[in-house]
Amino acid sequence: MLGNTLADFRTLKSSAKYADASQITIDFHRVLPSRFRNAIVVSAQNATPVHANWWQCILTAAAHYRAQIFVIPLRYKNPTSVWTKSQDNDEHWADEVQPYLWSRRLDFNSNLKLFGDIPTQPTDTMPLSGVDQMSGPQSSIYGHVKLHSLNIPVPSGRMPKLITTTGACTQENYSLTKRGKIAEFHHSLSALLVELRGEDQFHIRQLHYSKTHNSATDGLKGNTFHPNGMVTKAPRPLNLGCGDIHVDFIDPKVWTATAKILDRLQPESVILPDLLDSYAINHHTRNDLVAQYAKHMAGRRDMNAETLRAIGWTVGNANRWDETEWVVQASNHNDMLRRWVLDRLRMGFGEDVHNMSFGVKTADFMLDNAKFVEGKGVSYPDPLHYWFRQQPNLPENLRLLDLDEPYMKGGIALHLHGDLGANGARGAAKAFAQMGDKSNTFHRHTDYIYQGNYGAGTSTGLKAEYNHGLSSWTQAHVLTQWDAKRQIIRFIDGYCNN
Repeated sequence: MLGNTLADFRTLKSSAKYADASQITIDFHRVLPSRFRNAIVVSAQNATPVHANWWQCILTAAAHYRAQIFVIPLRYKNPTSVWTKSQDNDEHWADEVQPYLWSRRLDFNSNLKLFGDIPTQPTDTMPLSGVDQMSGPQSSIYGHVKLHSLNIPVPSGRMPKLITTTGACTQENYSLTKRGKIAEFHHSLSALLVELRGEDQFHIRQLHYSKTHNSATDGLKGNTFHPNGMVTKAPRPLNLGCGDIHVDFIDPKVWTATAKILDRLQPESVILPDLLDSYAINHHTRNDLVAQYAKHMAGRRDMNAETLRAIGWTVGNANRWDETEWVVQASNHNDMLRRWVLDRLRMGFGEDVHNMSFGVKTADFMLDNAKFVEGKGVSYPDPLHYWFRQQPNLPENLRLLDLDEPYMKGGIALHLHGDLGANGARGAAKAFAQMGDKSNTFHRHTDYIYQGNYGAGTSTGLKAEYNHGLSSWTQAHVLTQWDAKRQIIRFIDGYCNN
């Protein structure tokens, strides 16, 4: 029977029976309180010191939230390590983390499982590859030095299944190889803050250490944690990137919770992706006469009215939070208006009498403002912007982004919707991660983290008329904090524990 302590392990390791260290597993665990509401989960690499200030920030946060700390031990053979030269002596972890090491599986509640026993390699480029089935229907957490998260499609009506890694509390310590240097680049001084809500709900947010500011911030709660044990009020966030808006289909519970976030945090700016749904003219139901009839009977065939509702909603929010810049992002559902006008010009507006007048006025604007630029080609203004500018007294804190118009905060690209990828391809997380700049994108209706690219979810309900079968949709925003670190803010039943 193997022991539970490092002393037991070292005794066993010296015996002939266990001469091969790979045959020995240390069972790190401790007696936990019968009920706890908060946890901080992080990983630690063997034979490697903790990042002292980051570790102290973790302790500060844990004390503030009365959170249990779980440190998942990782093993990595590094013959070039500056801290340990002997491979016979590297199966140990920093003294600071030993009281918190955890190498078992643990059900936080019925929907969230911690996998402390999965020995991910610190140099894995895709640490979540192959683990998506291991937790069954539960969401799951795996220890890794790199931060990576995604959602697995589940049947309708079920809580979205999140799988995520943790980030690390130890310093960079990798071999002098290409693989080692790549792992060093992606090494993330991060942890997960887990908040348990009853027997089946949970909220997970990322905590990142900022080397620049020597602190870590929980942006949603507005708390900044310092190595000296102090907790201070965080400065206002740089940006709140909302999940796709689709105003006519926005979930009122999500927006009520979002309004509370805006009231409390007062971010410098808000990104509004897919402001319009363009449901009145959506090409997916163009030939579905039953759907067209139902839209007509519900008063949802009028694109002019839909556009004015979206504009009025945006202007109202910009006036309410007038110290925040409201940014309407160029995105594919907004662009359906332009595409519909082009289609009607070709086929004739007579086939859509509900929208003939609005369509002709929009087409006149596009034709009157189309121009040819030598060496570039034809361009014309966004017709949604035209209708915004027809409204009197537009707020000065309202900004309308053109396609490809840069919008950056804290070195993070916020103008990329996510539908358009590289060289005409569809948008993909890998392409956005490779471009150099960090980015927040929005198109997929499911939150994720892939290297420097964070994806938001949606602000609508999780079930739409075209969203059948398995779905990975989530209601989620991306918060870019004052220190340019990011959190994914997830809503469960319209609640984000704010």
